[in-house]
Amino acid sequence: MENKSRTVGLICGTALAAAALVLASAAVGATSGTVPTTTTTTPTSPPPTTTTLKPPKSSAYSPATTACIKQATAMKKTCKVSAATVDCKAEFATAFANCFAPGNGVACATSCETAKTSCETPALAAEKTCLKTCKSSEKVAVASCQLTDPNCVSNAVATFLTCRKACAQSPALVACHTSFAACLTKCPNL
Repeated sequence: MENKSRTVGLICGTALAAAALVLASAAVGATSGTVPTTTTTTPTSPPPTTTTLKPPKSSAYSPATTACIKQATAMKKTCKVSAATVDCKAEFATAFANCFAPGNGVACATSCETAKTSCETPALAAEKTCLKTCKSSEKVAVASCQLTDPNCVSNAVATFLTCRKACAQSPALVACHTSFAACLTKCPNL
């Protein structure tokens, strides 16, 4: 009798381990095309435990440069409360560039910022036009709402928010930000 229950226990344990592997395989397949992950399955007494770990984030910058950029960004946020946006942008651009190595690093970061500004100017103008179109459509939709339709206004606002999000995620702006990030990786750090 004891041997029979041991056999049943082994069969159940094997079935649970196989189920865990199937689930882990499905989880790994579901994440294909995204950030690489590591999946560890630990078949213990029921239920098995599956842990998915994402690779650690590594900064493209040295710790000193990273800390400096964080400080410059915090100062920019504080500045916006008390000063004109144009002044804050100029101060931030200077502070940001100074987060890279003196001489070549600063010159490189300044060059990247200049290229980013040149790239963003037409993209931001297009985004502004896109947002105006979204807002105009929202106004027309809200104005045409009937009092008997309580969902009409919320649907119009939801449509506006979706439109606004699409404007902000324009391929041109994404390309500018991607180019800027790639440019900065070439700049010597502090």
